[in-house]
This record gives sequence, structure tokens and C-alpha cells, in this order.
Amino acid sequence: MNVDRPHDPSREQPILFVDAEPFSWKWFAGIPRYTARVVMALARTGETRFFDGDRELIPPPDLTFSQDQDLETWAQRLWKGERIPLRVPERPSIGLYCSVRSEMRRFPFEVSVVYDFCPSLVSWTLPDDARWGFEKFFSEDLPRSDAALAISHSTKADAAWLSPMPPERIHVRHPGPSLCVERHQFRGEVERSPNIGLAVSTVEPRKNARFLIDWFHKTDALPRDEELWWVGKVGWMVTPEELTEMSKPAGGRHVRFLGNIPDAELCRLYQTASWSIYPSLYEGFGFPVLDSLRHGTPVLTSMNSSLREFNHEGVYFFDPYDPGTLDEAWNRFREAGPAVVSRKQLQERYDWDLVAATIRAMPDRAVQVDDAASHKAA
Repeated sequence: MNVDRPHDPSREQPILFVDAEPFSWKWFAGIPRYTARVVMALARTGETRFFDGDRELIPPPDLTFSQDQDLETWAQRLWKGERIPLRVPERPSIGLYCSVRSEMRRFPFEVSVVYDFCPSLVSWTLPDDARWGFEKFFSEDLPRSDAALAISHSTKADAAWLSPMPPERIHVRHPGPSLCVERHQFRGEVERSPNIGLAVSTVEPRKNARFLIDWFHKTDALPRDEELWWVGKVGWMVTPEELTEMSKPAGGRHVRFLGNIPDAELCRLYQTASWSIYPSLYEGFGFPVLDSLRHGTPVLTSMNSSLREFNHEGVYFFDPYDPGTLDEAWNRFREAGPAVVSRKQLQERYDWDLVAATIRAMPDRAVQVDDAASHKAA
């Protein structure tokens, strides 16, 4: 006898296993934040599990997947979860690698997220061991995945000539915001300060810290009482002595390095600053640009790589090697007056649910690509 059963979407969805390795990193910045955000979105669309090498990682039973909680605290709790031997079920499953991957295949269908090609394009900004590891991933390990997700059109374009991964297997989907996805983390009243600018990134050569600090101290465009607050840990290739030197006041202007702060405090600072700045030499996406815009804060940003894709009101581009163009960007910002940033436009383009849907659909899209290739060959 046939018995009608309630429709259960999870029975039709592959189980998605996410590599939790980025949650072990010393710096909880771009890639770990991306991994946490995409996991929280994926968990709403179907069964989502975690693995670390050949072990499955069991989350604490009270771990929630709400987007608006402190990500680093959430990731640390997950990483400390129980580990059991990894057993891939008979049901269809997808393995998602949000960082580099090994040569071993573990799942019927595997997806790698591709962020940027800075180890190849701005190699002097990374230490040798990091550069070599990522270059091996680009050239040898990435093509072992069945599909890749590029976080910008710029990243996919770079992959076309810096990786043997076939372009038809690389899909593009911009990430959602890294901060305050559904509501503000800071719940109190905030007043804008007219003389505070905000920089959010690790302090390292690729983020162009020295250029920004030199401009901030020497330019005639800024008021003499302007302050620059920098949120982020000290990254590689920056010594404590260099950080102390960059912190010294000059001409009445002060730079304050605030280090790593909780998400709620970062939310408050985005709403406190009258402007933010992102002078990076190369980016696969640029979370601080999007996060700033979503908090109503205009952004001065480099016009290179994926950053050019932020063609929105409230964004002022400059050449990260030319302080004169940064003066011009600052003057355009001041002349424009208060920015009215369309959150609706940002939401339509940068949404984690769209990222999750893209990943879930990749096996079907791969079949379509294969069928098209077979038809063409015939």
C-alpha cells in the first residue's frame, strides 16, 4: 500500500559537509568570516555538517546558526566540538572547501571557494611559506574540485590565466556582508563624529598600511584634528617597531590601532565614523567596503581588482600608489555631503542566501555543463 508522506525538502537536498579548518586560524579575518557566514546561510537550506581532515566535527548541541552573533566566538566553540571518524553517507553529499584543499577526494561532489590570487599577483606582500602553499592550491589542487565559487568577477577573470581550472566550472557570486546581516549588533544610540575616519583590516603590506599612514599625516586635504582609527590585528611582515612608529602623532593628527574587537563594537564604530578607507593593493572582494556602506558610512577605496565592482553611491575611488588621487577622493567625498546609500540595492546584490543557493545548485549546473559539452562534441 502506498502511503502519502509530507513533503520534506531536506530529503531532496544533498548533505553539505563544510571544511572547518579556517576556524583554527590565528587571525579571524576574511576567509574565516566568510566560512562562518556561508555556513549559517547553508544551515537554513538543508542538512549541513562539518569536517576536519578525516574527522567529522560535531557542533555543541546549543550552538545556534543565527547570522547576528559574534562570529569569532561562534567559530571557536564549533572548532572545539567533538570529533568522530568521517563517514560519507550513501545519500548525495557535497564537500565545501572554504580554504585550500588536499589532494584527496572525500565526497561525490566537491566545491572550492576561490577568493583571490594575491600570492601570484602581489607575491611580495606575503611570506614565502604562505605564497608557495597557495600557488600549489591554484595550480594543482583547485582543479581537483568539481566546481569553484569565485567571490567576484575579478577573481574569476584572474583564474582564467592563473589556474588550469576550466572557466565553465567557475561560478561567480558576491558574498553578503560580514557584519550585521539582519540587525545591528550594537543596539544603543550612536552619534556620528565629524573628525573620525575608520580603517578595518589586518595591518600588513597588502593592505597598504604605510601608504595610508603617510598620507594621513602629510596631506593638506584633511583637517588638523582628524583621527584615524584602525581595527584589525597586526598581520605578517609588520614588526612591533613599525607599528609604534606608525602610531606616533604628526601635525596634530592621531592614528589609533584598536586591534581585534567584538562585532558589536565594530558595528558601533562604523556608525561613529564619518568616513572609512580601504587602500588595499589587491582584493578578491572587500568586506570592509560593503560593511561600511551598509552602516551608512561613505568609503574611500582603491580602484583595483574586485574593488572596482563596488560601483555604488558613497564610494570614492583612488589610486593606492598616488596620494594625490586620495586627496581628490577625499575632496569629492566632502563636496558630496551626506551620502544616501541604497540598502535595497546592496541587499539585492550581496546576500548570503544567494550564495547558499548557488552552492546547493552546483551539482545540477555541473550536469548541465557536461551535457552541453557532450552535445557540442557530438
